[in-house]
Amino acid sequence: MKIGKGRNAFLKLNEINESYREIVLKGQEVTEGAKVLVQVKKDASGKKGPQVTAQIGIADRFVVVFPFKKVVGVSRKIENRLERRRLRSLAIDLRKRYGIGVIIRTAAEGVEEEEIVKNFQEAMNKWNEVLQKFRRSRKPKLLYEEDPIEQIVKEKVNSKIDRLIYNEKSILSTLEKYVQTLPKRPELVYTEGDLFEKYFIYDRLKQLLSRTVPLKSGGNIVIDRTEALTVIDVNSESYTDAENQEELALKTNLEAIEEIIRQLILRNIGGIVVVDFIKQRDPKNYEKILERFKELAKKDGTKIEVFGFTNLGLLEMTRKRTTRPLDAFLFTRCPVCGGTGKVISQKVLLKRIKEDLKKLREFDEVTLKLHPNMSGYFKKEDVKRLEREFKVKISLDYTWNDPNSYELSAKTKKGGK
Repeated sequence: MKIGKGRNAFLKLNEINESYREIVLKGQEVTEGAKVLVQVKKDASGKKGPQVTAQIGIADRFVVVFPFKKVVGVSRKIENRLERRRLRSLAIDLRKRYGIGVIIRTAAEGVEEEEIVKNFQEAMNKWNEVLQKFRRSRKPKLLYEEDPIEQIVKEKVNSKIDRLIYNEKSILSTLEKYVQTLPKRPELVYTEGDLFEKYFIYDRLKQLLSRTVPLKSGGNIVIDRTEALTVIDVNSESYTDAENQEELALKTNLEAIEEIIRQLILRNIGGIVVVDFIKQRDPKNYEKILERFKELAKKDGTKIEVFGFTNLGLLEMTRKRTTRPLDAFLFTRCPVCGGTGKVISQKVLLKRIKEDLKKLREFDEVTLKLHPNMSGYFKKEDVKRLEREFKVKISLDYTWNDPNSYELSAKTKKGGK
């Protein structure tokens, strides 16, 4: 379906229920060319366009409202039974009064009912604005987009955070709006300058985007991401005592789990993930690894499903993908390697150069422009050997910027090209 962007979006028609038809389509069925209201469910990825849904959900600090559903729920992360009962009772009351679905979010734990109802009204106001804009629109357009600052504060700030540091005074009102509803309010600190530089965030980003991540034990994990899936390999260099190999392997594997979960969150990796842990002889150790992985996966705000080990000993899991991973925001495809991370080997390139030198006739001098990484293949003795073999004077110039190619220019005895 057309959404006013370069790529079309994908919508499952079975998501359009009776409530949606009445409010959006005025009782009509979906036909070609019909104007429909959708929400982006997953961002575009690679050559795929975004995935959209007709089941609109307007999320705010404490609630998510669903105009076309009758669902009622409380976040699973709220474990206290009395608190869950209190919040569920409130959600049921709101659904009865307004006839729409209501989910109470984790941030609502311990918050006064009055504040939650107030937040519900704000979410409803947003929904009504979206609906009015949709009815006035005549062509595909963006109707609503969350403010990035609001989204970060709303999703990430909670009573466990002691301090919020900001460097733009214009966002203070937004910060105050959200923190004043928390049972424990974090301190707001204004600091001038580049906060990323002051708190070494740039250095941490560089480490974060590294393919290899070290572990405290001396081992490491290697992360390779493709469009289809992400593969994580756990390695250890701690095998010094043959009798303790099994114990050391288990220790490294358990340590790796915590870092793997951390990297999935920080890098925003979604989709299929396969983990190759260090091999264990005792089947009970695989059970310990699986149990620990599932336990730590609960700390992730994004849904993770752990399916267990395959016959080859690989752990299979999926992590819900909604937005692009971190590296997609920070990097672009390399114009040299085309995103493969590889360039032609120097030996292959040298062979091509020799083949081109063989083709030369009636030339006694050539200039060869090369990438600097070829310098090790053209020492003085190597150049003299080529000159004798092809009976030509060779001048080298290491200013060529493409490691996959070279430039060969020849001169005749008279100095002409």
